[in-house]
Amino acid sequence: MRSLSGLSMAGILLFSSVIASADVLFTDNTFNLAQYTLTPTYLSTVGVTIVGSQCTSCGNPGDALQIVANLPNGQPSTLDQGIQGFVNNTFSYDPSTQGAINSINASVDKNLALNIADSDFPSSFRPLIEQDGNFYLAGISGPMLVTGAGGGSTGFNTISGTLTAADFQQFDFSTGAFNALSHPNFAGDQMLFGLAQSSGLQGSPAATVTATYDNLSLDIVTTPEPSGAGIAVVILFLAYTGIRARRTIG
Repeated sequence: MRSLSGLSMAGILLFSSVIASADVLFTDNTFNLAQYTLTPTYLSTVGVTIVGSQCTSCGNPGDALQIVANLPNGQPSTLDQGIQGFVNNTFSYDPSTQGAINSINASVDKNLALNIADSDFPSSFRPLIEQDGNFYLAGISGPMLVTGAGGGSTGFNTISGTLTAADFQQFDFSTGAFNALSHPNFAGDQMLFGLAQSSGLQGSPAATVTATYDNLSLDIVTTPEPSGAGIAVVILFLAYTGIRARRTIG
């Protein structure tokens, strides 16, 4: 019986090793834009600009990504909006070879500033996926920005959440439109990850919105399955343990 128990435990350990898979963690706390590809820029109206750059002392702490949007029109009937995406070329994951994705634990430190008074200006974190030439955006809500007469900022807050494929919708940077029925394939082709900033105002005076990002973290949680070769190894091993068990018991 001692031999049977030892072999059974060995089989369990072998099976566990076949299906085990570590998550993949992407992090960035410097935002060297040489590692990023910028998406096309969506601008809703003439005069709107949105520009991102690496700043060396505005982060939490140190280097960070600072995105400044100028919204100059300030008309009640006009939505001034700029949307820019940043794709990190080193944040690459291929579900077809590395395993299907179950979910993504996304987190970033964000400081949002506005130079005019506004009582309910939302702050959010938009993780981005590029797959097969398409862009997909998700949204995680952060704290509301309430400013005084001269404006104000939220200060750095950690905005985080767990996302599935259904949380990402395809976004067209040429039109500013979402396709709610199109999602990334978490078991499909190679993906690149990053973030996007959307800044917009309607019915407000001309304004400048400054979003600062630091300490980006994307934890890719996989759903591993045993490979065909791994299953074959387990079957052969268990068959072997069965033979040994019969010999030991007999």
